[in-house]
Amino acid sequence: MIDLAVVLAAGNGSRLRHHVSETHKALIPIGGEPILMRNCRLLDEIGVTQIIVVSGYRGEELRAALAEFKSLNATLTFVENERWDLSNGLSVLAAADRLDRNYLLLMADHLFSPSLLETMAYVDPGENGVVLAIDRKLDSIYDMDDATKVVVAGDQIVEIGKELVDFNAVDTGIFACSSALAKSLQSVEAHKGDCSLTDGMRTLAAMGCFRGFDIEDAWWQDVDTPGALAHGRMLLKKHLIEADRLALVQHEA
Repeated sequence: MIDLAVVLAAGNGSRLRHHVSETHKALIPIGGEPILMRNCRLLDEIGVTQIIVVSGYRGEELRAALAEFKSLNATLTFVENERWDLSNGLSVLAAADRLDRNYLLLMADHLFSPSLLETMAYVDPGENGVVLAIDRKLDSIYDMDDATKVVVAGDQIVEIGKELVDFNAVDTGIFACSSALAKSLQSVEAHKGDCSLTDGMRTLAAMGCFRGFDIEDAWWQDVDTPGALAHGRMLLKKHLIEADRLALVQHEA
């Protein structure tokens, strides 16, 4: 099992900032708890023992808020991305010297079903690969224009990008990673002075080292716009109700 997780929380959430009262998008409450705390709690519950949060924008406020989160068994540490205003691949590179084994990589502003996080913790990226959780349920995607699309052939991801017109799956924002990701990002950053996760994934795809894992019935939601935030809250409420109903049926049985 993968027992190390990296959560990217460095961005400034520009599309949400003027629509919520919270100073950081990762602290927006959904289902009664800030989204970043929910993700950390779920990681802890599935057995992840070390969680690295990469901060940047208003990092001190984010760290102060998480310092109040006392119930984790996992070790929670912070890494600062001083170049948070550039592309998100730099957040991975900020933590690169701590990534001495396979790890889960996820976004602080995404909701994930607990089952998806647990499943991905048992996915093996191999010595030189990365596995992305992909959603083939295209009819269920909220705001497809904003989604990062992927083209999958067999289990290999051959193309990735928001601009793709022909695609057969969508990036959910959770990855099982080996050391290959940081190496790929370092190569791009050396050439461009910047690097996005998509840049790194494209490099790995060209090498045949980027695979997709179909999430099937599991659910997720990116919450980086007001509409997506409302949709995410609706999804979580729906699935919590369904979980409560299932628990009641099992109890009565």
